Amino acid sequence: MCGIAGIIKRDKHSVIPHVEAMISKLRHRGPNDSGIWIWDEYATELPNNVKVTFGHTRLSVIDVSMAGHQPMVDHKRGNCIIYNGEIYNFIELKKELVSLGETFESNTDTEVILKAYGMWGVNAIEKLRGIFAFAIWDAKKRMLILARDPLGVKPLYVYEKPDLLLFSSEVRALLATGLIPKRLDTEGLWSYLAYGSVQEPFTLVDEIKSFPPAHYQTFTIESDGTIRSKERINYWKFPPVADSLLIGKDVYSELRLKLAEIVRSQLISDVPLGVFLSGGIDSSALVGLMKQADLGPVRTFSLVFEERPYDERQWSRLVAQRFNTEYTEVLLTGEEVIKNIDQALSAFDQPSMDGLNTYFVSKAAKESGLTVALSGVGGDELFGGYSGFLKARLANRIKFLSGLLSNGFAEQVERFFLPKYGIESLRRLLGITGSKLLPYFYTRRVLSDIQIKNLILQDLWEKRPWEATAFSHIIKDISKMDPINQISAFEMTTYMRSTLLRDTDQMSMAHALEVRVPLIDPELVEFVMKIPGNLKLNSRVPKPLLTRPLDGLIPKECVFRPKRGFELPFSLWLKSALKDEMESSFLSTDIPEMMWPFSKSGLNTLWQNFLENRVSWSRVWGIFVLMNWLKTQKIY
Repeated sequence: MCGIAGIIKRDKHSVIPHVEAMISKLRHRGPNDSGIWIWDEYATELPNNVKVTFGHTRLSVIDVSMAGHQPMVDHKRGNCIIYNGEIYNFIELKKELVSLGETFESNTDTEVILKAYGMWGVNAIEKLRGIFAFAIWDAKKRMLILARDPLGVKPLYVYEKPDLLLFSSEVRALLATGLIPKRLDTEGLWSYLAYGSVQEPFTLVDEIKSFPPAHYQTFTIESDGTIRSKERINYWKFPPVADSLLIGKDVYSELRLKLAEIVRSQLISDVPLGVFLSGGIDSSALVGLMKQADLGPVRTFSLVFEERPYDERQWSRLVAQRFNTEYTEVLLTGEEVIKNIDQALSAFDQPSMDGLNTYFVSKAAKESGLTVALSGVGGDELFGGYSGFLKARLANRIKFLSGLLSNGFAEQVERFFLPKYGIESLRRLLGITGSKLLPYFYTRRVLSDIQIKNLILQDLWEKRPWEATAFSHIIKDISKMDPINQISAFEMTTYMRSTLLRDTDQMSMAHALEVRVPLIDPELVEFVMKIPGNLKLNSRVPKPLLTRPLDGLIPKECVFRPKRGFELPFSLWLKSALKDEMESSFLSTDIPEMMWPFSKSGLNTLWQNFLENRVSWSRVWGIFVLMNWLKTQKIY
């Protein structure tokens, strides 16, 4: 993976210092090489002193020679690309392009994208199978193209004005230019407090937006120097259920073949590769499929803990022994987290209540010599991780039964009863009955609107309709799906995209480690989402669409083990090893600026409720991370 940065700006002065500032913030993403490309070097200047400049930092994975240097120019056409990602079918595409007369100077997937665009234009994007965010400058058309992969695995952020366009892999790189006012985006703030991560397309910085997955957009420069943006084109969507699909052994056999082919395709690498192993269904499936591919020794990495309820080593060891992997355990303690807390917090390009688990397992993998790792992220969301899906299905039933309640009943109970008693399960129940959103969204809520108002300063209370911006198009796109597939689509386009994938990217790239996610390969997603949702749930067998095709490959002990997420023992650490660090933020200051945008009484109450087990650890940890990020980035 890499870091990309670019600018189009009407300015009589050079914009190179701005691109250099962005690159300096992206070094961790690409420590092997870097480069800058300027349009003026290849043609006459654009109208009214408009400058087009690309920057790139490279993590070398495919063709690690200097032939893969970026920005990369197609000398035949004058086009230029900067790209972050991996294209898993680039060898097949290259063969097709060669048959059409294209020539190549490298063995990189970067050059394949560039030449594919030269041959097919924007239609080339639909041919790409992989994870990516890229920018191409079309020299002939004086046009910029931005594109992002179907599921949003790779990040891309944009700041757009009539005479200025900035884009980059990270928010903090955009801020480093000094061209963007450091104002808090209140919609981003509300979405973060509601869900524990900023929901796309928002960020915490006013007017910086996340470029949507499965889209591309073009920008042209008018004769007066104005940057004209064209409509974003949605090139990929979830497919409808295939009613004629034969359900039975053929489907499961085809799924096994697809899983094997997809994992094999994602093992291509010119640098050392391994896999994150928890001993759960998803990571165990990846290890088994990697071993079955027989492309060399399989290296596995597991986080283990002294706290027994959170420790999963008995299952990860079982998988490692079954498949004879080169197995590494990483013991993580609260003391180790404290020792590395500053570095871990600095890894957040956008804050999150989650992510430290990936930070520490990525750190261990990189220190052992790996550059690429596979992760089971997305398996629960696509294949119906049973706890989350059952909660959402139950929420739908509760919502239906609550129709007899009077309007506003839930809000009144929460406002007057819960502040005193703070019962979390009752709060969630009332949220489901009182919310105007689909019940699914409240099963993912971290804080209710009332809780948010009790925390933040009063001048931030005005709640804009951010939920409609974030979720309405998703609801529309999947309205014809059956209930289970709807939940799967919601999971992949909200929690997975804005929390799991973003955390995986920023925490692994903090160590210059590329993480691939085979279980949400678009081809696999298309196949699974065509299958009726009722086949995703089975009261006796977890994730039957994944475990049945791989019967005999995944150890049964891992299939039928107790279900738990990849979670750190924060509920214990925050009351012991991390307690002093937390209380220094929540209790020990009377300086309002140090607590902004929160009220002192709100923070004190939240901390006390946590100590008394009235709210979960994720609430206090998420706010601690947010406060640290806002102070570090100087957002006000």
